[in-house]
Amino acid sequence: MEKITIQKAKNLIEIHINGNLNIHSIDLLENKFRDVLSESGLTNTIIVNCEKLDSIDSSGLGMLISLSKQTEKKEIDFYLYGLSRKISALFDISNLDKYFKIISEEEYRSLKE
Repeated sequence: MEKITIQKAKNLIEIHINGNLNIHSIDLLENKFRDVLSESGLTNTIIVNCEKLDSIDSSGLGMLISLSKQTEKKEIDFYLYGLSRKISALFDISNLDKYFKIISEEEYRSLKE
């Protein structure tokens, strides 16, 4: 079962994805993200936490690209964190690792301080 939760702190909003990000779950992510952007005056940074992301398909990748472009227009920093080896390999193969700001655990902690 896919679950998407939002955590807010200071100038940071963190979106946790639990499960799969695919054609069946992208609408849920898009709706949650729309809610986050409607409150975008409250943040200058959004982190998508993928620690519990099990799998992602092309629809999920497309959705992440769309979210990144939306934040860019609003001058909000957009980061991905906690990619598994399998998902990280997919990003490497598709060269999306060069498109997204994928942060390390150290960078993640410093942003949350």
